[in-house]
Amino acid sequence: MLDIAAAIERLVLQSGFEFIVCELKGAGRRRLLRVVVDHPNGVTLEQCAALSRRIGEHLDAIDPLPTAYTLEVSSPGVERGLYRLADYQRFTGRRVRLRTTTAVDGKRVWRGRLQSVHTDAAPAVVLVTDTGLEMHFPLSTIEQAQLEVSVEDLFRVAEAKRAVREAAEGTTS
Repeated sequence: MLDIAAAIERLVLQSGFEFIVCELKGAGRRRLLRVVVDHPNGVTLEQCAALSRRIGEHLDAIDPLPTAYTLEVSSPGVERGLYRLADYQRFTGRRVRLRTTTAVDGKRVWRGRLQSVHTDAAPAVVLVTDTGLEMHFPLSTIEQAQLEVSVEDLFRVAEAKRAVREAAEGTTS
C-alpha cells in the first residue's frame, strides 16, 4: 500500500492539490481505496471527479491491487482528520476530538483545544479540555483525531470563501 500511496501522492501534488491521506478499507468485493485531498480554495466535486479519473487511469496501468476495489476521491470536509504531525501543527489552537488506543483516566474520547505539539523524540500533543484540564497525548497513542467545527467556524469559512470568490470575480459587496 505504501507504494500505491506514494504514487497517488505524486499525482495529487502534480495536479496542484494537497495530499491528505490514502486508505484501503474493507475486503473482498467491498474494498474501498479512499484518497483525501485538499486545496486552499477548497475542492469541488468536478475537481474530485477529474482527479479520480487521473488516479484511476494510473492505477489501471500499474495494476497494484490483486482484487477489485472502488476508488473514492474526496475533500477532507470541515471536520477533517488529522493524520500526520504536520496536521496537528497546522491546526494548533483549533478544537479537536481525539480517540486514544487505550483508555486514559477511564476515557478514550477527548475533546478540547489543541494547545501545542511537541516534536521531540516521542511526538505528543497537548489538549486543553473543555473543563480546563491539560492532557498530554503521545502521537503513538492517538487512534483517530479530527477537527471539531462550531457554527461560528462554519460561518467564518463560508465568509472567507465568498470573499475569495468575489475577489476572483472583481466584485465586492
